Amino acid sequence: MPWDRSRRVFLRGAGLAALGVGFHPSSLLVRTAAAAAAGTKVLVKVFLRGGADGLNLCVPYADPDYYGHRGDIALPRPGQGRGVLNLDGYFGLNPDLAPLKPIYDDGRLAFLHAVGHYELTRSHFDAQDWMETGVPGNRPILNSGWLDRCIGQIPGSEVTQAVCFARRLPRSFLGLEPIVVAQDLASFDIRARNWRPEAERLLRAMYEAEPETPVGRLGLQTFEALDILLRTPAIAAPPANGAVYPNNEFSNSMRQAAAIIKAGIGTRCLYVDYSAAFDTHANQLTSNAIDYGNLGLVLAAFDADLGRLRDDVVVMVTTEFGRAAFVNGSQGTDHGSAHCMILIGGGVRGGRVHGRWPGLSKPDLYQERDLAVTTDFRDAFAEVARAQLGVDPSILFPGYSPGPGPGVVG
Repeated sequence: MPWDRSRRVFLRGAGLAALGVGFHPSSLLVRTAAAAAAGTKVLVKVFLRGGADGLNLCVPYADPDYYGHRGDIALPRPGQGRGVLNLDGYFGLNPDLAPLKPIYDDGRLAFLHAVGHYELTRSHFDAQDWMETGVPGNRPILNSGWLDRCIGQIPGSEVTQAVCFARRLPRSFLGLEPIVVAQDLASFDIRARNWRPEAERLLRAMYEAEPETPVGRLGLQTFEALDILLRTPAIAAPPANGAVYPNNEFSNSMRQAAAIIKAGIGTRCLYVDYSAAFDTHANQLTSNAIDYGNLGLVLAAFDADLGRLRDDVVVMVTTEFGRAAFVNGSQGTDHGSAHCMILIGGGVRGGRVHGRWPGLSKPDLYQERDLAVTTDFRDAFAEVARAQLGVDPSILFPGYSPGPGPGVVG
């Protein structure tokens, strides 16, 4: 099915703000769709902004060049103090990600190493934008993101079909106007503290008077989203199955993402930004201990929170690029190329590290400095979109026909 912009509209806060009534500043964007609901599988994309280091995330401790390149920031072998947790005799898990090891052992978590594309460049801004539009090098220039085109193929009538927790609209959803709501779903509401009932009545009447106009439809869709998010008890329910989330922005976003999935309100795609100190040019081990530590705790809590529903959910954790193979003079690493993805879920072929490992010897490195790319990120994204959302990946990345995929999800 070709992408049809006419039948997918982002809810906008501007409709209510026109009368001095708007939404609290926030980090949640909600979008709409129209047609019959189809499917229950959910894709959760987590974006680690800053260029997370895959070589110290899923550590190739048995590669003969790892310790020579990494110097003092190399993580010790399994069994040593602060050593990595053995995964398969060649790769080891960063010890700060230890909460994920039981999920890996259970066969529901996998790593995909050496992912990327050289045309993404080593610029944060270009790499993030071009990865999220799905067109490395920005050729052709697009006014839509890959997830927008992906969701555009899914029929559904729920106004909460796709939800994004971020400080601003990610380019993955570019192409539709956003509605900004509160980071805490309980405060997703119109700004009218002392006269809210009257404000809602007047605004609803205004939009209901012109239901066929773009503004009228937008206003009514906005109130439909309000009705769902404010009046669905499951969204406000505490975490289930003993899940304990840390108290921080990323954690709160993932907790609410789990609540939305458990509420069963028709959400098929969630996007969560994790903006932290992944740009580790200096003191990398200290930064990784904090951010990888939090990542492990939050992903493990999310997995536990979903319970049986996790069989229908795939979490895809990615970043714009990896780090250079060599430690720099500040005990950090500079911008690199290939990175390592984490995938969690019932449909994941877990308990293994996927992807063709290119090796770390200097001739095998890209430009003799970076881990080489052996899996095009578009092939990985297409495989997940096809398996989880049932979409035809041939239209997701203009100018590129995805291959059979790395075989991580199926």
